[in-house]
Amino acid sequence: MNRTAEYTDASSRMLDYRQMRDLFSQENVYQAWLDIEAAVAVAQGEMGLIPLDCARTIEQNCRIAALDMDAVEAEYAKTRHPLMPLLHELVRKCGNSGKYVHWGIATQNIQQTATLLLAYRGHRVMLDILTDILDHLGQMAITHADTPMAGRTHGQHAVPITLGFKFAIWIDELIQAYDRMLALETRVFTVTMGGAVGAFSAIGPKGPEMQARIARRLGMNDMPLPSRSNRAHMCEYIQMLALTASTFHKIADEVAQSSSVEFGELFEVFSEGVIGSSTMPQKVNPKLSMGLMANCHKLYALSSMLLTTAHRPFEGDACANVVYDNGCAEGVELALAILVRAEALISGLRPDTTRMARNLDQSEGRIFAEGIMMKLAPRLGKSGAHDLVYDAAMASQQGDQGFFDLLDTPVTRELLFTDGSGSLRLKSDGQFGIAPDQARRFGQRARDLARDHKSRAAVTATLPAGSGHMQTGI
Repeated sequence: MNRTAEYTDASSRMLDYRQMRDLFSQENVYQAWLDIEAAVAVAQGEMGLIPLDCARTIEQNCRIAALDMDAVEAEYAKTRHPLMPLLHELVRKCGNSGKYVHWGIATQNIQQTATLLLAYRGHRVMLDILTDILDHLGQMAITHADTPMAGRTHGQHAVPITLGFKFAIWIDELIQAYDRMLALETRVFTVTMGGAVGAFSAIGPKGPEMQARIARRLGMNDMPLPSRSNRAHMCEYIQMLALTASTFHKIADEVAQSSSVEFGELFEVFSEGVIGSSTMPQKVNPKLSMGLMANCHKLYALSSMLLTTAHRPFEGDACANVVYDNGCAEGVELALAILVRAEALISGLRPDTTRMARNLDQSEGRIFAEGIMMKLAPRLGKSGAHDLVYDAAMASQQGDQGFFDLLDTPVTRELLFTDGSGSLRLKSDGQFGIAPDQARRFGQRARDLARDHKSRAAVTATLPAGSGHMQTGI
């Protein structure tokens, strides 16, 4: 398995990967294979497919620490088979009980199930990180529900919004991502123990029950028809991770652009001594954002590559196996790296509200054109109000008169401007739509979701192994 799937940079080594940096290390892969072999043996022993005492012996020896791993590595050079050297060592260690190791199942049953077992462990950690991100964003959305800033479309001033509303947009997308991640679990994280082609040819009619028992012991789900050639479920999962990454990509891109001198609105966390350039001393670059976006690009490409495994012919294909197992591992590693960077980025996000207010004023009031038009529309009609405001907006950009000055008529002053100030001040009511309310509403939704997730995770963590719930420790 590739242990360096992500693009790394100087920032990555400082981030908290929640003990997931080596999720698909060779040691963890070996142990996952052994965990599955133990579950297979116990399930078969309980069903009378193999002697129960032999099953217990196999289970006790399915630990890397119990095996001679140097002998395993040496045998790889001779057999060039991914699993047999480990099985040979397990058989030797189990003595007479070893003849029941790997009973009636295929190599790819173990490898594919192990890929999904490790992926599921990473998946649960990703859910934890995602809900922590939502908690951060929820608090910021509420805090900045009324902080004014310019809304932009096509890179241009559109209508005024609040910073909390921007955070609410991010929250909405990430809640959708969370919902998708939960919805896919039953379909994706499945045990496949159907033997060579998925027909339980070696086990027979008891095969489906055996597979269901193994799934329960591993805290996974039961693949309805355990065909090795059905890879659509994991392809779907990696596509979903790529879609989730695209939201973080958008956030990182906005932060990177917003931190430029021209915007100066949102900045990554900064600590004394951080260096942006060896030759330009003034630079403090958006390192987290750039690293996050780089890994997003890699995940997008990987998700497309993985689709090539979904249409391979017949009941099994070695080329697809290699792409599938390694591609899934890399996809999960990349997604974890993206989420880790996103958490660091969002938890340390620094807004410059003064600069936001100054940027909001750069159009000299033209950003309020839609609100002005809609206030005039009941009196002048929508088309008439549009033409009046349009003419004033265009003229104010070309001439010496300001936008508000050009709109200053007896009718418009009554409808638009405050009284008695001596200067034209736009009435603020309604100019931000319901952006502040949406910021508070989605901010609270995000915080509630994070709290509920933590509560469910705490309950799951207390359940015993084999209860049908994944234990996330490796």
